[in-house]
Order: sequence, then C-alpha cells, then structure tokens
Amino acid sequence: MPDFAMATVCLLTWIAPEAIHPGVIPWILLTMLVEFVVVHSAPFMGLQLVSEQPAARKVRNVVAIGGFYSIFLLGFSLAFHAWWPFVSFWLLTLNRLTVLLFSQAKDGRARETLQASWGAGALCYLMGVGITTILPVPRLGVSTGIVSSLHLTGGGLWIDQPWRVLAFATFYFAATGMLEATGFAALVPKPPARA
Repeated sequence: MPDFAMATVCLLTWIAPEAIHPGVIPWILLTMLVEFVVVHSAPFMGLQLVSEQPAARKVRNVVAIGGFYSIFLLGFSLAFHAWWPFVSFWLLTLNRLTVLLFSQAKDGRARETLQASWGAGALCYLMGVGITTILPVPRLGVSTGIVSSLHLTGGGLWIDQPWRVLAFATFYFAATGMLEATGFAALVPKPPARA
C-alpha cells in the first residue's frame, strides 16, 4: 500500500500541483534521490536479515549499513536545507523490506524473494529514469509559473523540467507496488520440482 499511496500522490501532484501544494514537487524530487540510496542499501540490509547470524548481530549489521548510507543523506540534507531525508531513508528502506517483514516470501524462499525485490526496484528505477529522460513527458499541471515559484537551485533535467520527476516517481512507485503485491512472483525462480 505505501507504494500505491506514493504513486497516487505523485500522479495527483503532476496533474494538479496547486490542488495538492506546489511545495510537494521538491519533496518528491528529494524523495526520488533518497530512493536511489534505498535501492542500493536495502538489499544489503535484507541479506543481513535473512542470514543465519544471531539476531543481535543481524540488528547491529543492519544499523551499521544504514549508518553508512545515512552519510549520503547528510549531503542531500545539506543541499536541500532539510532534515527529513534521514527519516525518509529509514521509512523507504522499511517499505522495501516489507517483503520480508510481512512474510511475502513463501515456502522459506526469503533470500530469493529479497533478490527479486532488489532486482525489481533497480529495474523499475533505471527504466523510469530512462523513459522519462528520453521520451517526451507532458507537463500536465506543472506550468511555467509553478516551476518558477519553486525556486529550485542547481541545474539538470529534474530541476529544469520537474514534471519529469513526477512522471518517473508515478511510474516507479506504481510498478514496484504491483510487483510487490504479487510477492514478486514473476521474478522469483520457481522451486525445483520434487522427484
């Protein structure tokens, strides 16, 4: 459900940013940067959770890995003058690990499901970036006036054309939500047939 909720917020912001609040656009932009870090870090944390180590060591390793990746979030926080990327990082990571936390991994196949989850996240992220960078993306409700009112600093495609990041985020969260809803069944290899 969190993925579908995020996709809905992103789509509504893309269609009618004034109805939501134009200030949500920079939040979504930063969320997608944070999600980039999550796509990289969640598999390492998940592999610790499904390992054969004692519970205390699992927790220690997950916190250490999360602490390392939090350093990247410090850079985002300083650049955007916001503290919430740290909280978002852990919430988005928890969302990526729900496949383990809510037993979507069936028949003792947690490792395979985790790998499929990571692969799906990385694939959706890369495809979303590629599609919304190369293909024309309509502005929908993101007018020139809204873009100038955001006072985004820096440069690049997402800063100059923020509707692209809204399209990307809509695609990414909807696609990962659909794959997660099925327990990544399309990506988890079938168990070997018993003789």
